[in-house]
Amino acid sequence: MLKLIQKLRADAHYGWAIFGLTVTNLTVEGATKNTGAVLFVALREGFGQSAAVTAGIFSLAGIVGALWAPLAGRLLDRMGPRFLFPLGGLVLLISWWASSFATSLWQLFFLFSLLGPLGEVVLSSFTATANLAPWFPKNRGRALGLADAGNPLGQALFTPVAQLLITAVGWRNTMRIYGLTFFLLVAPVNYLFQRRPPLSQPSQGNAEASETGRRKAQASPGARPPRWRDVARIPSVWCLVGARGCFAVGIQMLRVHLLAFFILKGYNELQAATAIGLVGVLSMVGRPILGTLSDRWGRELVYTVSASLYVSAIALVFILGQGDRVWPLVVFVGLAGITDGVSGLVVGAKAADLFPSSSLGTVMGLVEMGRGLGFAVGPILGGLLFDLYGNYLAAFSSALVLALVAVCCIWATRFYSKPSAATATPSASQTRS
Repeated sequence: MLKLIQKLRADAHYGWAIFGLTVTNLTVEGATKNTGAVLFVALREGFGQSAAVTAGIFSLAGIVGALWAPLAGRLLDRMGPRFLFPLGGLVLLISWWASSFATSLWQLFFLFSLLGPLGEVVLSSFTATANLAPWFPKNRGRALGLADAGNPLGQALFTPVAQLLITAVGWRNTMRIYGLTFFLLVAPVNYLFQRRPPLSQPSQGNAEASETGRRKAQASPGARPPRWRDVARIPSVWCLVGARGCFAVGIQMLRVHLLAFFILKGYNELQAATAIGLVGVLSMVGRPILGTLSDRWGRELVYTVSASLYVSAIALVFILGQGDRVWPLVVFVGLAGITDGVSGLVVGAKAADLFPSSSLGTVMGLVEMGRGLGFAVGPILGGLLFDLYGNYLAAFSSALVLALVAVCCIWATRFYSKPSAATATPSASQTRS
């Protein structure tokens, strides 16, 4: 086994081993995030609380994730993925198992909302971007798109199975089964096969990003990452944070409530859970395609198209969906499946375009704060609006406005991201894709 590992590490194309590990990690992340819609209904019924109070469990998890993301990104730059990723799997195991023994809702706020995100964020798409993108400097959009198919794979596999398990053995046993599964998928293989990404300089970027690249290009893999305050002074970072955050808030206003929304429109629980799972299946095709197109057509254009189609998919079910009409649900699966998760993928690829691998973990940690804001604000805001109006019209209208703001933010990165001579020449240490 040790000889096999040494041989793989000596391989010039070891990036494909990292790619495989990334797919596995993102499969677990897709499972943890997208089973929230199923758990939301089970917990609301099990504890007899309102939609807003129950959604608060997921909102608090988003707040913790947002606050933890910058530190997790910095730890990735300093510790490396071999130790950080298995640690994330261990935390997930502890969180999900402990949560399964909760007897009151406040215990879930502590065990699931405070502890769980410490493991989830470590395995999220931002750490995957920071770890994988430097291995494929010439076509990172395609590589990230293919790897990001792991996220919908987790959604497709774990969401409908979670509904079946909850029906059969209850939500407590379901959380125990899933916690152990997540640990076994993540910890052993990452510890054995993971390694640091190669050093690289950004392919394009503003003057500040270029200077960061020049300072860090000769750094050793274990060198101290750039200071947060230096990264925070770069305007393009906050454009990316805005794009990630605004779209995440809008989508999470609906995503956690998606199963409940479909049930309200007249569809049964299995139909709704299956539709959410099928979105994940189709997204495994959509993400690689749109990731590749972002390499050719530009990140901003692909982001705009994908965000528009995803919002349109939800609007169709909202306007025309009824329990006796299956076709709106089918069209939703098609439109949402092609574009689901592409916004985060494109933001990550754009960040990798702008910043060197030696600081990409720190940068993506800040960008991930936007996504954490979405998971923090979105679910509880959607729950409050539902409790106030008795429907999801206000939530959908707000999500539409936020999606428009996110599109403006991603286009703003062009204004702050003018290439310079220093970033036009790739580092000699870049690995062939």
